[in-house]
Amino acid sequence: MDQLSAPKAALGSEPGETLANQLRRKSGEILELWELRVRESVPASKALDPLSLRNSIPLILKALASSLERPEGAEEAKIEMARAHGEERASRPKYSIDQVILEYRILRRTIFDILTPGAEIDAHARSSIIDAIEVGIAEAAAAFANYQYRLREQFISALAHDLRTPLTAATASAQLILRQPEKVDLTQRLSARIVDSIARTDRMIEDLLDSNLVRSGGILPLDLERSDLRNIVKTTLEEVTAALGNRFVYEPGEPPIIGYWDVRYLKRAIENVLVNAVKYGDPFNPVKVFVKATDMKVSISIHNQGHPIEAQDLETLFDPFQRSSKVPKQGRTGWGIGLSLVKGVCEAHKGEVSVQSQAGIGTTFTLTLPLDARSPMTQAA
Repeated sequence: MDQLSAPKAALGSEPGETLANQLRRKSGEILELWELRVRESVPASKALDPLSLRNSIPLILKALASSLERPEGAEEAKIEMARAHGEERASRPKYSIDQVILEYRILRRTIFDILTPGAEIDAHARSSIIDAIEVGIAEAAAAFANYQYRLREQFISALAHDLRTPLTAATASAQLILRQPEKVDLTQRLSARIVDSIARTDRMIEDLLDSNLVRSGGILPLDLERSDLRNIVKTTLEEVTAALGNRFVYEPGEPPIIGYWDVRYLKRAIENVLVNAVKYGDPFNPVKVFVKATDMKVSISIHNQGHPIEAQDLETLFDPFQRSSKVPKQGRTGWGIGLSLVKGVCEAHKGEVSVQSQAGIGTTFTLTLPLDARSPMTQAA
């Protein structure tokens, strides 16, 4: 056992102290050691702050202490806390059921490591603790799986809805061409619509594949080339304007901002933020776009007026398949992968994406990238 994983010297139990009370008194020590061990052994935990990492574990310890005193009355509380923990972990993109189970096994080992040196744990109490942890594992795993199932169902429903729109348009256009092949002008217009619909379908599938790669911890394969950032933003805005209308304000400015980026991926990331800004922003105010270069970094900021993003949504906003809690009320459909792809594109460029959202001010997404996203080895060459 290494230095971080070794339990602190036990303080011992106080005279006449019950095991339940000792568990309550030492819960802070148990949580501290459990957190250290989990961060060493559970990869997904490294991205969580202490409060998010502990989640329902303090309440689970409290319910466990109560069950040692009143076995008949604490079962439901333990089950409820375990389910809450499993659902919370399922909302984290890098967590798996195996990692959730490992957290509980580490908790069981930590409880015994902290309590055993200071108190004799009889067979019944030991069995109660083990059974409680096993129930926690089962309930957390079940809640995790159920959450993921619901998420997949919602995603598949949204995906099917979105794919049906361009495919229906392509099918209808093809049928009209078959019925009136002699009308050359009509055939050309309908053929262009078919090509556009197929291209939209292809982009959806591409977004899905790239988002899955990011979700699994992979890095998007960039094709870095020398380009002008101001022009990348300008051409992306022209394409989005053609689809959504003239909702944008952008001053390209001078001089050009020359750097090395993957133009295709960067345009997709900017497009996703622009589409979100139009979808969720105030329809009576323009979406403003700003580009800035400072030292060896560049930033693209996209600002829209409208309702701010809910505080509970900010933490998971860039996670795959996550959507704003306001979406169902507003009746807007979506996959919940657009912003996760934006994050993946920024990280692949060794940059980051951030968001600020406040009532009365609006929402601003900022993509910050290095001026040269090539690796040091490539730059040296």
